[in-house]
Amino acid sequence: MSALMDALALLAVACWALVVYTYAGYPVVLGLWSAWGQLMRDLRYIARKDDRRVANVTDLPAVAVVIAAYNEERHIADRVKNLLDQDYPPDRLRIYIGSDGSKDRTADILRQFTDERLHLHLFEVNRGKASVLNDLRDRVTEPLVVFSDANTFFDPQAIRRLVRWFADPQVGGVTGELRLRGNKGQNQDSLYWRIEQALKFFEGRIGGLLGANGAIYAIRRPLWPALRPQEICDDFCIGMHVPVTGHRLVYDPSAWAEEDTPDDISEEYHRRLRIGVGNFQALFDHPEFLLKTNPATRFTYLSHKVLRWVTPHLLLLALLISIGLAPQSTCWQVMAGLQIATYAIVGALYRRSARGETVPGPAKLPTFFFALNWAFLIASLRYMKGTQRGTWRRTAR
Repeated sequence: MSALMDALALLAVACWALVVYTYAGYPVVLGLWSAWGQLMRDLRYIARKDDRRVANVTDLPAVAVVIAAYNEERHIADRVKNLLDQDYPPDRLRIYIGSDGSKDRTADILRQFTDERLHLHLFEVNRGKASVLNDLRDRVTEPLVVFSDANTFFDPQAIRRLVRWFADPQVGGVTGELRLRGNKGQNQDSLYWRIEQALKFFEGRIGGLLGANGAIYAIRRPLWPALRPQEICDDFCIGMHVPVTGHRLVYDPSAWAEEDTPDDISEEYHRRLRIGVGNFQALFDHPEFLLKTNPATRFTYLSHKVLRWVTPHLLLLALLISIGLAPQSTCWQVMAGLQIATYAIVGALYRRSARGETVPGPAKLPTFFFALNWAFLIASLRYMKGTQRGTWRRTAR
C-alpha cells in the first residue's frame, strides 16, 4: 500500500512538473538553445564570411492570395481593397476568395469588384473551410501561395517580405506576424499572444517553428496538402506539412498583419474551444508531425503544443490523486484543499467575466488561463465524441 501511495504521489508531482515545464521551463530551455545556435552561426560567419542577409528578390514570382470566407460582410470589402493596395506588381498577384455558402451579403459585396486580379468562387453550399481550401487548391496555378483571413489586414509590404525568403530553395514556408489591435476588456489573449510571438521567434531560430499563423503565411504551392473535410486547424496542418517534407519553415515578424482582439473572454473561450478540437485532431490524426519532422520540431511540438493541450488533464489527474491521498496525509489534505479552492475561485472569476462584469486587474491572467485550459478539456471530450464539425462558428476574431 505504501509503495502504491508513493507511486501516486510521484505521479502527481510529475503532472505539476510537466505543467511548470511547458509554461516556465520550456521558454528558458528554448532561449538557451537559441542562444547557443546563434553563437555557433556567428562563429561560422566570422570564419567563413558567409552572406547573412535575406535575399533581395528582384524578379518577383507570381503569387496567389487565398482566403476562405463565411458571413464576412463586415470586413470583406475593406479586406479586398487592402489586398489590391499591396505593394506588389499587379500582373503577378492573383487573389482567390471562396465564399462558403455565406448567408449574409458577402457574395453580393464581392461581385461589386471588377479588378481582374480578383478570382471569386461563390459556393452556394456551406461545407466548411477545409473543403473550400481544397477547391481553391485545385484552381491556383501560381508557384507561391499566401494564406490569410477575411478579417485580417496586411501591411502594404507584407507579401514582398514573405516572398523574399523563397529565394532559398530550402525554404518551403514563411509565417508572418499577427498583431492584435487594442483590447480594453477582460480578455488577455493579446498578452498571451505576445508571449507566443516571442516563443515563435526563438523556435524559428532553432529550426523548430510550429505550423503557421492563419492570418499571414506563405508556402510553395507543391507543398499545399489536401485537407480532410473536418480539419479545423488548417493553418497548423498546412504549416506543419512543410517540415514533414524536409523543407524549412521560417518566421518573419517584419511581414505583419493585424486584426481585432475580442473584449469578451467568452468569445475567446469559444474560439479556443474550436481550435482545441483541431489541436487534438492534429495530435491523433497526424502522427507524421512527430515522426517525420526534424529533432528541433519534435522538441518544440512536444514541449510547446502537446503539453499545453494536455495541461488540464495533468492538473485534473493531480487533483484526483491529491484527493485520494488526502485521508492518508495532512500534507495531501492541504494540497487537495488548495487546488479545489484555487479552481473554484478562478472558475467564479471566469463566470463573472463571461457575464460582462469587471475582473480585478491581477486576476485577469489567471482567469484567462482557466478559460484556456477549460476550453482544452472540453475540446478533448468533443474530439473523442466526434461532435465537433468542420463548419464555421462566427466569433469576433
